[in-house]
Amino acid sequence: MHIDSEHASQMRIKTHPRQLGIPLSRWGRNLIACCPFHSPEESSLFFYDALGYWRYRCLQCGSEGDLIEFVMRNRFNGMEESQARAEAMEFLGGLEPEQDAFQDEHPWIREIGGEKSKVLESFVRYCHWAACKSPSSAEFLASRGWSIGQAQLYGLGYYSGDPEPFYSYCMLSGIERHQISFYLDNLEAYREPRITIPARNSKGLIHSVYGRAMDDDDNLHPYISYASGPSDIPFNIQPDNESPIIVEGIFDALTADLAGIPGVVSTMYQELTLSHLYKLKACGATDVTLILRKEDNRREQEYRIQRYLKLAEELDLKFKPIVLSKGETVDTLIRADGADKVLSLVEQAETDTVHTHRRSMLLQDIKENFDTAMGCPSTANVGYTLNTFPKLTQEIDGIQSGCFYVASNPFGLKTSFLSSISLDMLQSNPNLKLIYVALETPRRQIFDRLVSMMIGKTVLEVRKQNEDESVNQKILEATRELMNLVKENRLEIWEDHPTFDSAELTSVLKEEQRKHPNLVLIIDGIDHLKIADNQELSDIHERRSAAILDLYKTLDIPMFLGGELVTKDGALVGPRAYLRDSDAIYWLEMKDKDITLKVDSRILGNSKHFSGKLSAHPESNRMQEA
Repeated sequence: MHIDSEHASQMRIKTHPRQLGIPLSRWGRNLIACCPFHSPEESSLFFYDALGYWRYRCLQCGSEGDLIEFVMRNRFNGMEESQARAEAMEFLGGLEPEQDAFQDEHPWIREIGGEKSKVLESFVRYCHWAACKSPSSAEFLASRGWSIGQAQLYGLGYYSGDPEPFYSYCMLSGIERHQISFYLDNLEAYREPRITIPARNSKGLIHSVYGRAMDDDDNLHPYISYASGPSDIPFNIQPDNESPIIVEGIFDALTADLAGIPGVVSTMYQELTLSHLYKLKACGATDVTLILRKEDNRREQEYRIQRYLKLAEELDLKFKPIVLSKGETVDTLIRADGADKVLSLVEQAETDTVHTHRRSMLLQDIKENFDTAMGCPSTANVGYTLNTFPKLTQEIDGIQSGCFYVASNPFGLKTSFLSSISLDMLQSNPNLKLIYVALETPRRQIFDRLVSMMIGKTVLEVRKQNEDESVNQKILEATRELMNLVKENRLEIWEDHPTFDSAELTSVLKEEQRKHPNLVLIIDGIDHLKIADNQELSDIHERRSAAILDLYKTLDIPMFLGGELVTKDGALVGPRAYLRDSDAIYWLEMKDKDITLKVDSRILGNSKHFSGKLSAHPESNRMQEA
């Protein structure tokens, strides 16, 4: 396919599907009609303006072409091609041309539609052609549920990363190399293959072309722009749109549009700004719906929604925020349940304000909480399984999100217990990542203790070569397993250092949780945690507990804290803050070589939630239920 830019520009201005005299319906940003070439009753013929001029494509029979070719087939079929083309061009040229959309526009808009649009539209047409020739682009699109035919409706293409073929292509269209370098100023910055996605303003003029990486592994820039341009124009923006729906991802918007949901735009994972809303209002928006993916840090997401509500109030826009269930996107929701599911969510959502936001979010949370509970079978564990602690797992329904304080008598038992459940969780839950913060033990000792527990030998035996070669082989295999856990980023062991305080801990762990939602934190030696000075909390344990509570509220993950408590007349005595603020107290006690574990969890509705006997391996001290 090769169409010179002058022809494309002429067709953009002078031809429109409305001139064909056939019934048309709006479908997303495209037009749809019954296909006259294979089934007059089937609405599968799309008219789309993805390449700078109007084309048609039937998603069922595959018929495609520009409007001249449509007239040739529909009105002058049977004539010789040259005569049919002449008749079709006369038919379209003889009709009253569409009003020149550019004549009354602001000069800045005309500038975008001038030389820059010529270069960008040539790039889009080239990438469109390349996508039809590239198996890798077809495979990527198929993995997202798209066919090449559907992708063509939106001008999706493929760029190999090598600009030289495109330079040669542009020479045939009269575009100079310096023009390409000026307007496509990032063309040579990224050399890896990408899917290209044209972005248009509300007048249909391309202002940028985005590139989407086809391999997400270790890619620091999944989305890039090949052309510098305004970043505050919502993707897929359309004129005369009273009720736009704002989504986050580009493919969220494209899939929704392909499903026929009108007015879906994307912020391209950027923060929603006043400028975004202003441009939507300029296109006729009176009420706006924002659909967000659920984030792990719900508090920050709620604060952000409150900022959006204030922006909407500034522009006198009605605003509906919707937060999807965890792991859901608009793309996956439509593919699983159809467009009606999204439209139903939008219809059922109530208009929100800064004052009513908390209530609406609370209602969503209650419903989601119920749906999650009903979706979990009665025989399944809600939390992480412990294979060597089956009764404990059953009684507490797995290791769930919470702040758990672990103490023991004698004092060293708590470290053996924390090491034991750490190893158990890692071996029983392949998707889990565990961070062990050793505040009172050197990291080398943690290594040796884990290896010791894995092979059932003493710590002293794993620190040197053994006369028994079979023991050396076990040490080697356990060490390799431990190294694999680290290589797979499932285990990290942190030591204390001079600047390690609660503020730094929170910052680092927030980033860890963003990358690894299934995160478990163990802090052994909470009494040694350095915390920021807070004059309002004079007691050091109160300040530590307050810092840990802030951390727990931010992360909402399982957290085990190893510290010191004592007993007096059968009752736990120690820092009241830990007793008061923990979701559960794990108390281990040894009497006559018998180890008892008691779990006191008042917050879960039972002051004595679990009580049972544990056994410790005679050499490695690895604990399990007796």
